[in-house]
Amino acid sequence: MNKKLLALAVAGAFVSPVAMADASVYGQIGMSVNVINDGVVSTTTTSSITNNSLSSNQSRIGFKGSDDLGGGLSAVMQLEAAVAPDTGAGPTFSRNSFLGLKSADMGTVLVGNYDTAYKISTRRLDVFADTMADNRGGTTALSAGNAGGGSGLMSTHDARWTNAIAYASPAMNGFSVGVTSRFGAESASNNAAATKGTAWSMAGMYEQGPIYATLAYQNIKSGSTGSGDVGAGSTGAPTSVDGENKALKLGGGYTMDAITVNAVAEQLTSKASATAVEVKGTNLYLAGKFAVSGTDAVKVAYTKRGETTGTVVLKATQFAAGYDHGMSKNTSVYALYTKRTDDVANAADPSVISLGMKHSF
Repeated sequence: MNKKLLALAVAGAFVSPVAMADASVYGQIGMSVNVINDGVVSTTTTSSITNNSLSSNQSRIGFKGSDDLGGGLSAVMQLEAAVAPDTGAGPTFSRNSFLGLKSADMGTVLVGNYDTAYKISTRRLDVFADTMADNRGGTTALSAGNAGGGSGLMSTHDARWTNAIAYASPAMNGFSVGVTSRFGAESASNNAAATKGTAWSMAGMYEQGPIYATLAYQNIKSGSTGSGDVGAGSTGAPTSVDGENKALKLGGGYTMDAITVNAVAEQLTSKASATAVEVKGTNLYLAGKFAVSGTDAVKVAYTKRGETTGTVVLKATQFAAGYDHGMSKNTSVYALYTKRTDDVANAADPSVISLGMKHSF
C-alpha cells in the first residue's frame, strides 16, 4: 500500500491523470565493492596499479502505470530514472520512459526513450548483466570508418534510442516480434541536397519451455550533419552522409534442470560513407550457469570481439567467473572475477575482483 501511495504522489508530478489509474513504484539497487587492476604493461616509466572503487551497477528507480480502456485495450506509461547511490547523482529519467497503448490481441505500441528490439532480444542471455562483468565490457561494435575502439561493448547496437517508436507483438505459440524506429528526431533544413537518416531495429523471438532463441537485425543510415538523432556523426550513426552501420545476431539459451547455457553470435558491418571501404567484424558470447542449490549458483562467461577486416584490427576477449547467493526473493549477494585481454601490442589487460549486493523492489 505504501509503495502505491508513493508512486501516485511522485508520478502525479510527471504524468497525465490517465496513468494514475493504476501506478506503482519499482527499482533495483546494485552496489559492489571492486578491486581493479588496470593491467598496464610495465615499462621503465609505467607500471600497473590497483585501485578500490564502489559501483552502483545500473541502479534505477521507476514508476509505471496502466489504465484499462475496455475491450482488451490499455493505456500504459513508464518513467525510469538512473540513480547512483555511490555518488548521490540522479535521479535522471534517462532510462526506458514511454507512453503507449497495449492490446491483448494486437500487441503494444510505445513512444519515448526505449531499448531497441535488437538490444532486448539478447540482454537476458548475459548471466553477469548489471555487474562489473557485464558482457558489454568485453567486445565492441564497429564505429564509423574503423573497427571500433573505446572501452568496448558487446555491441554499441545494443542501445536505447531517444525519440523512438516501438512495437511488440503478443506471443503466438511462443513466437513474438519486436520493431523499433527513430521517429522524426530531425532538424529542419532548406538545403535541397540535405538527406534524412534512418534507424531500424527488428527482432524475432521464440520461447517455449526450456528453449529461448532469437534472430535480430539493426540498420542505421546517417543523414546530413545536424539532421537530429540520425544525422552524420550523432551517437550510433556513421560520421558522413549516407554512411551505414548494420548488425545481425543469433542468440539462444537452454535450461535443463540445474544447468543453463547461453550463446550469442553477432556480425557487424560499417561504412563511414557511401564510398568508404566496408569494414566487417564478429562478436561471440558464451555463458553457463549451474544451480548448486535453490539459492546458490556458479556462473562463467566468455566474450570475444573477433578480428575485423580493414586497416584496424582490434581483437579482445573477456573471461568472467562468479558465485551468486540468494538471501531472499528480492535480495542477493555475489562475488566475481573478470579479466579482459586485448590482442594489441602493449595494450592494457584490466582485471576486477568484485563483491556485490542486489536488491529489487
